[in-house]
Amino acid sequence: MRKEDFVFHSHKDYVFIDSDNLFVCQRLKQVDPSYRVVFNLKKQKYEVHSVEQVGGSYCFTLPYPCLDERAVEFALKTRRENSDKIIAEIDKYNENLYNQMLKQEVNKFKEALC
Repeated sequence: MRKEDFVFHSHKDYVFIDSDNLFVCQRLKQVDPSYRVVFNLKKQKYEVHSVEQVGGSYCFTLPYPCLDERAVEFALKTRRENSDKIIAEIDKYNENLYNQMLKQEVNKFKEALC
């Protein structure tokens, strides 16, 4: 998608956000100059799109109800360079969850035997 093709401001389901009180849009552009923020009216969520991304501009949906510092932190955390770290965090979380579930099942089994 070329920069001149990025026309969310004219799409009925999106509101193009070019500036905000906390300068989140500008700070997101410091993370990646191609980032643009839109508000998805159907989903009632903020999304970040890239005007330089091939195959579609969508990058991610912000999991927060408003634009604030968390949006910048989320953008930094989800960068491609951090994918190994994110996968390791997910694996550790899943391992902990599995261990908790295993302990619960063992406890249920012990209670059933007694």
